Amino acid sequence: MEILQDILDTLVYVLLGALLSWFFYFFKRKDLLGGFAGGAVVGILGSVLGVLLVSKPIRLGISFLQSGMKITNVDILAGLIGGYLALFIYNKINHDRTRKEY
Repeated sequence: MEILQDILDTLVYVLLGALLSWFFYFFKRKDLLGGFAGGAVVGILGSVLGVLLVSKPIRLGISFLQSGMKITNVDILAGLIGGYLALFIYNKINHDRTRKEY
């Protein structure tokens, strides 16, 4: 069973690397050394390093924000996401106008 989990984890890393390489190479039209395949290799390595180095601090930060920064009972992360979505919709209703300088 553990072998299947390792295979699935490797597949996720490969898919993440390929997706990121596609984003930079085809969507943003950036010139990557080695083209799409070279970008995929770098994306896979970056994904692995990101999980090893950044995963724990992100989890700690999210749990800190969800506990109200140990001060209140308000889930700050949910509040930020909800407020951002409300302002995003409000801006779209206003036809995405830019602010005039006064």
